[in-house]
Amino acid sequence: MLTGIVSVQAQAPNPPGASNARSAAGARDIRSVNLDELSVEAQSPTFGTDGFVATRSTAGTKGNGSILETPATVSVITREELDVRGVQDINTAVAYTPNVYAIDYPGGQGAPSFTLRGFRSINFENVYEDGLRYGFNAYDQNIEPYAYERIDVVKGPISVLYGAGQPGGIVNLVSKRPSFIRSNEVYLQGGSYDRVQGGFDLTGPVVGNEQFAYRFTGLVRKADTQVAYSPDDRVFLAPSLTWKPDADTSLTILGKYANYRRGGSEQSLPIVGSIVPSQYGFFKRDVFVGQPNFNKEQVETKSIGYVLDHTFALDWIVHSATRFTETSTAFNVVGFSFLPDDRSISVFPYLRDQSSESIVSDNHIEGRFDTFGIRHNVVFGVDFQNYVRRDRRTFSDTDTLIDLYDPAYPPGVTLPNRTDVSQRQISQQTGIYAQDQMKVGNFILTGSIRNDWFNGRATNLLASRTLEQDISAFSYRGAVGYELIEGVVPYVAYSTSFNPQLGQARLDGTLYDPTEARQIEGGVKYQPLGSNALYTASYFEINQTNILVPDQLNFGNFLQIGEARSSGFELEGKTTIADGLNLIFGFAHINATVIKDTRDGFVGRRLPNVPENAVSLFVDYALPVGSAFGGLRLGGGVRYVGARTDTTNIDHLPSYALVDASISYDLARLNPGWKGATASVTATNLFDQRYFTSGFYQGTVFEGFRRTVLGTVAYRW
Repeated sequence: MLTGIVSVQAQAPNPPGASNARSAAGARDIRSVNLDELSVEAQSPTFGTDGFVATRSTAGTKGNGSILETPATVSVITREELDVRGVQDINTAVAYTPNVYAIDYPGGQGAPSFTLRGFRSINFENVYEDGLRYGFNAYDQNIEPYAYERIDVVKGPISVLYGAGQPGGIVNLVSKRPSFIRSNEVYLQGGSYDRVQGGFDLTGPVVGNEQFAYRFTGLVRKADTQVAYSPDDRVFLAPSLTWKPDADTSLTILGKYANYRRGGSEQSLPIVGSIVPSQYGFFKRDVFVGQPNFNKEQVETKSIGYVLDHTFALDWIVHSATRFTETSTAFNVVGFSFLPDDRSISVFPYLRDQSSESIVSDNHIEGRFDTFGIRHNVVFGVDFQNYVRRDRRTFSDTDTLIDLYDPAYPPGVTLPNRTDVSQRQISQQTGIYAQDQMKVGNFILTGSIRNDWFNGRATNLLASRTLEQDISAFSYRGAVGYELIEGVVPYVAYSTSFNPQLGQARLDGTLYDPTEARQIEGGVKYQPLGSNALYTASYFEINQTNILVPDQLNFGNFLQIGEARSSGFELEGKTTIADGLNLIFGFAHINATVIKDTRDGFVGRRLPNVPENAVSLFVDYALPVGSAFGGLRLGGGVRYVGARTDTTNIDHLPSYALVDASISYDLARLNPGWKGATASVTATNLFDQRYFTSGFYQGTVFEGFRRTVLGTVAYRW
């Protein structure tokens, strides 16, 4: 019979930037204490995980689930892994996770979009924070990785737990929370593109009142980017407070403030001049597409929320989480079109101002009980989302020609005194769900059901026209696992998902039905006894239907008959091979194509930005403390991504391999008075390899992140 798993993490010196704050007995995760007496705090799925290997996650079941027993592929990127690899953005954070790719937008606007298991997710459709949807529009927010203890990735359709979304999976960000063990960290960082950054992470009990603990995390950055005239500045602050009046109750208030200042003009470049030379050669690698004096993305985000856990009976716990977010954004943007001379573009500036408010909430009860020899772990819940966004735009009346090989930018921008676009979007979703994970002998049976009620309204305020959609959607998941021997669990699962298509209307004015998806997945998970390791191998097939395809008889109309299929194999492992030696590896093979379309030549086309094969490997080694080089920690990795294409399958993007490296040193080895101080250097894309993803338009690409080398000095006490 599967039971909770005790995992002793190999302890290597903390790298610079790593948080050593962990939950103590007075602040331990209630879920792990009351629902699984064998789990240890180092494996708390909400308070962080020591080391590189996580064995528990709330993301795949909304309970304190063992990853070994969760009927889905679950990947966890721990805080220590993020710090050792020197992660500064969400793109790099998921770079070693099979079949998860984030589009790089260096110097450009908006948050990154993801491709998971072949399906593109935009507008944070697949991003969650503490189990609540992170955002609803790519231009409202961005993501600061320093704010999180870990990142959990759940692959495949999971509407049964989270409602509307793309079928590739979700990325769940787990916030840093207060600890009742005092721990402090400050650091100073500098490096490529004139980056100067300082940060802090302070936590501990409130003096004079042991029922309270605090945490205050923040950073300030001033930096340029690989694209000329495009900064990457930010201020991020995250105060939080936990109240634990007794062993059964914990209430945490989480606040966040972020201000991002980046370039406002998207940096799509022609393939000719980027991947292949034109008759004039290649563009300069820092070439700027836009107007330097009209290039701003200013995003300000404020949020406040709470997480409440209360054990009200033996093996029964209620979990409630709510977050309110307010955003304001100001963009000075330049759109453009390409001219046929292979060197010039026509640019036109426009203003885009947005504001939004959202409230998201999830409330569920988790319990364990036995009936007729069957062990049940049940979850019953209701969640709610409400999002309101306003968008105003003013377009220029004139275009300007810019030569990308010898750019001369206009001195100023004049915009008309009018509003060209004014719109409001309101969306609401309410879902109820239930899940039962049953253990019968060596069998693990999981059944989940959910129903959602979604209402969306998109209003053109200038034309006084509203498109409205009301839908009810049913989702479910069924799975069977079997413990062959202790630590080895093969499984098979079937799951569904849906996603509304707000803003598009048929000829008769009605909105299109949601896209729908279904997945069959089978695999095996292996957690060797007596080791600190977790391995997963899985095969999946996802079919998505109700995809819009152009109506060839009615220009501008769509038919909802398209279908795409993504099938493939994934292999992932994270292990501590020996004391201080960590290994991460991943392999993904995928075939993602259109299987139904009315247009000639479209059936069989590959989905965009999906490599057929990808391989990754990262090794981290902390030399023994008693050795001559004790205090030294070395890391290195390689990421290979195969060839890809765009939506038209006309553009072909070459494969690439990137090398990352890290080195850190405990400065106390030089002088005992420097105890707690460390120095590190991390490098991503060490050899400055050029690589590309498809741009917004056929014939264009985004260049990926260039070599970035950062040096950090950190002090902990």
